[in-house]
Amino acid sequence: MGLISSLKFRLFKGTLGIVSRITNVNSRKIVVDNFFGNGYSDNPKYIIDELLKLDSSLDIVWIVKKNHKLHFPNGIRTVKYRSIKSAYELATAHIWIDNIKNNYKGKKRPKQFYLQTWHGGVGFKKVEKAAIDTLDESYVSASKADSEQTDLIISNSDWLTNNYRSNFWYTGKIVNTGLPRNDIFFGDLSKVKNKVREFYGIDSDTEIILYAPTFRNYIGIKEQSDVCSFDTPKIVSAFEEKFNKKYVLIKRMHPNIADQIPIVEDSILRDGSKYPDMQELLVAAHILITDFSSCAFDFMLKSDKVFLFANDYDNYNLYERKMEFDIKNDLPFSFANNEAELAKNILLFDENIMSKNSQKFMDSLNIVDDGKASERVAKILFDRIHSF
Repeated sequence: MGLISSLKFRLFKGTLGIVSRITNVNSRKIVVDNFFGNGYSDNPKYIIDELLKLDSSLDIVWIVKKNHKLHFPNGIRTVKYRSIKSAYELATAHIWIDNIKNNYKGKKRPKQFYLQTWHGGVGFKKVEKAAIDTLDESYVSASKADSEQTDLIISNSDWLTNNYRSNFWYTGKIVNTGLPRNDIFFGDLSKVKNKVREFYGIDSDTEIILYAPTFRNYIGIKEQSDVCSFDTPKIVSAFEEKFNKKYVLIKRMHPNIADQIPIVEDSILRDGSKYPDMQELLVAAHILITDFSSCAFDFMLKSDKVFLFANDYDNYNLYERKMEFDIKNDLPFSFANNEAELAKNILLFDENIMSKNSQKFMDSLNIVDDGKASERVAKILFDRIHSF
């Protein structure tokens, strides 16, 4: 952190402390942070949508970075991430909602309530305590502090609940509500598909392949750009041959690096990083290609056309993260570590076998997503507000 950034952060923290001492908590204020100032998406979006249906007069404040101020519905105020104004809003809010472990919000006041939604469900990668050897001491300290003042974590499966309990340094309440962001798979899919098609100018007779690789900490931006690439015309052609459909590929980079890796669009490639909501892209996609992203397990709720591709699998395991699953044997998806294998897996895809294996896998995790998670979480928060 540079000198100016350090001074700004100290001013931010100082404001938090002062405001906490001289102001009251506003029982109807909710402050939301999505991935350190990202836009209106992920679990927090769907919770807030449902809360506003219950009571449109709630004071909803969303913390954002400058380039994420668009796409917010009426009824939501935005404040700049780590600004003096955001410090005031955090200090006076009744409820905090976050999907990232951090301690920048400061110490929670006695009457405040903190909901941690996390940003992944069932996942490939070992995280938190299970990956402690790969984490900075500062992150571990922040994560422990975050868990210490968290009041509630939401889950969508026995597997995820056990992971929280084992690895998140958390002993508080966990509720198996389902993941709010996954409610979208149980709603009007055609409306969302048309919205995405209109955004990208994709014809109704063209299907979408979504490629969504995860973030890599062990290599730089240039190397990540290279690793998270393949011969797009070749792979699109393989899908067209297999499914007898016309396709366009939408490539969406991880939020940590999306602003640093430009995607040059052409007739068969679109920039998925500029679209505000990953879940809507999953709904619109006919096919998903990913590596170690938990979006694969979200996508399973609507389709079994998931293809895993990672040409750095061995290096990722060695230098970044170990896996929760044996990626080649425990999962229903095919796995490729080069383009030739990916093309082969596409042509050998058997939907009947994949569908059966996917359902068996989901049953083994006891996934409870049913389209009503947002309602359940909103009801918990609504009752909390009205019992203040």
